Amino acid sequence: MTFDVIIIGTGAGGATVARELSKKCYKVLILEKGKRHKTGTSADYIKRIPVDLKADLPDKDIDKYDFLDYPAELMYLEDVGGTTPVSLANACYACSTCYSNSATTQFKIHDIDLFKELIDASADLKVSPFPASLMGPATRKIADAGESLGYFMEPMPKFIDFSKCDSCGLCISGCKKGVKWDSTQFVKEAVDNGATLISDFTVTKIIYENGKVTGVEGLFGNKTKIFEAKKVIISAGALNTPVILKNSGIKENAGEGLFCDLFITVGGFLKDAKLNKEIPMGTKAEFGPYFLSPHFSAQIVSLLENKGFNVNPEDIMGIMVKIADEANGKVNSDRSVEKQLTERDFGLLKEGYEKSVEILVKAGVDPSSIVSTPIRGAHPGGTAAIGKVVDNNLETKIKGLFIADTSVIPQAPGRPPILTVAALAKRLAQTIAERTEIENIDQLTA
Repeated sequence: MTFDVIIIGTGAGGATVARELSKKCYKVLILEKGKRHKTGTSADYIKRIPVDLKADLPDKDIDKYDFLDYPAELMYLEDVGGTTPVSLANACYACSTCYSNSATTQFKIHDIDLFKELIDASADLKVSPFPASLMGPATRKIADAGESLGYFMEPMPKFIDFSKCDSCGLCISGCKKGVKWDSTQFVKEAVDNGATLISDFTVTKIIYENGKVTGVEGLFGNKTKIFEAKKVIISAGALNTPVILKNSGIKENAGEGLFCDLFITVGGFLKDAKLNKEIPMGTKAEFGPYFLSPHFSAQIVSLLENKGFNVNPEDIMGIMVKIADEANGKVNSDRSVEKQLTERDFGLLKEGYEKSVEILVKAGVDPSSIVSTPIRGAHPGGTAAIGKVVDNNLETKIKGLFIADTSVIPQAPGRPPILTVAALAKRLAQTIAERTEIENIDQLTA
């Protein structure tokens, strides 16, 4: 069966391209490895990959930071919507205007101006700042404590319809009321526009001849199926995209340059704080290559119990420290991950940890209770980077084969990438439409 465009993956990139091209009446096929889950159940399907960070750190105070005491892990999701259903709806793209890896700056180096696309994507996702009227008491305590210490605490921009939000705090579970945007909404629009969605389909390789893409091969159940198209967009995520490329014989630089936007949550005991009942990450403080934001982590409960504290989830106050880690990792052909925690990465985590402790204590948290979670990563990217695997049109060396997910981002933004990926995908959809129009004219005049 032949299509105009085949899109592999339904995360922010794939869903956005599918929506844009289906609106232009392209015959679009969307292939998704995972399933579609009922609203409010997505968090149950989060996958976790243990990562040996192989830290070799000379810091003399290394033993005082408990986030190094546990194995690190990389979290991801393989289902319709990608990771967007379990996101905390953070829409960061210009959080750090002076930071060279920010969502706009690092693309300008490659002659990519995303300003218009970011504005358009913000409108599509209905991005707005977190309103003060919905800020809960625990978040307010953290914000006030940060301000009193001289840190600028600003509202987090989010893709939530706040007029309908009841502040349940269950964003990561998949918004049951549908007021948080996720890419399943764009997938539905694409299907309503005539696109075909096939889930439970595992792409094994890209098919191409004489340097031009011709289709996709994959497994549906136990059967091998082939779909044909002159344009294919891989949006399978930074862990799957390089594997598909390697399996297709496109190996140069594929899987190299992995970053994960590493983070920890620093937390402690404050009776009846009830941060877990509030919208997560409602405010933030920016510090260049890292930022701090209120965050409840259930892991803090068990860590405090291990220290002898009798706590409930309602008694936890926490702050996330998210850094732009160095893009020094690797995804192998078997999807195993190699990653080094550098001295720079450790320094940023340590600096964020110290500031978080300072803020938490100021907010009333028992200093003796403070712990931190293991290092985690939830935004893998960089494994098919612009300038290495794709050009500034997001096209590989195979004509007609494009990539639109976090794997094309060259350096860690240290910020949630969903809005940036949606903007890149909108730009790609326009590029494909313009190129197709030229190709059609050439055929008519040939």
